[in-house]
Amino acid sequence: MQLSSVFVKSLTLIFTFAFCLTSHASNIGDMASDFSIQSTDEKLFKLSDFKGKKPVYLIFWNTWCPFCIKKMPMYQEIHSFNGDDIEVLAINTSNKDSYKNMLSFIDRHQLDIPMAFDFGQKISKQYQVKVTPTVLIIDINGIVRHRNNVPDDIDQLITEWSKIGR
Repeated sequence: MQLSSVFVKSLTLIFTFAFCLTSHASNIGDMASDFSIQSTDEKLFKLSDFKGKKPVYLIFWNTWCPFCIKKMPMYQEIHSFNGDDIEVLAINTSNKDSYKNMLSFIDRHQLDIPMAFDFGQKISKQYQVKVTPTVLIIDINGIVRHRNNVPDDIDQLITEWSKIGR
């Protein structure tokens, strides 16, 4: 009886440790998990490169998602008007999508937002993306400040997200 109790406690400890190793911070108030991905313009985007420089507006999306399509003009506007103050990156999750479809979508909608394709859904899984669009605001300190429910008028918030050392 005592042996099984020790076994159960050991097994619980092992599973808890394994979960901690595989879970990734992507909730409000968490330090954002670092990642790197190549954008469609063949530049390497590394999240940690923006720490201490400017906040990041991260969008997970798909070409077949009606809400993504509806919001894409807003994302384009944020990139066009606020790109000097906040880094925008739209990551196609690759869920039921293809790189070719993404490139056609970008061309058809005349977008110049930095885009990337998440081959194998590695970053989408890292950030626990279940639906699209999923939007995260990561402040200049690398902290997740918003996960969805991002206000449409972000001009004043960019100043807040850009404060170092909160």
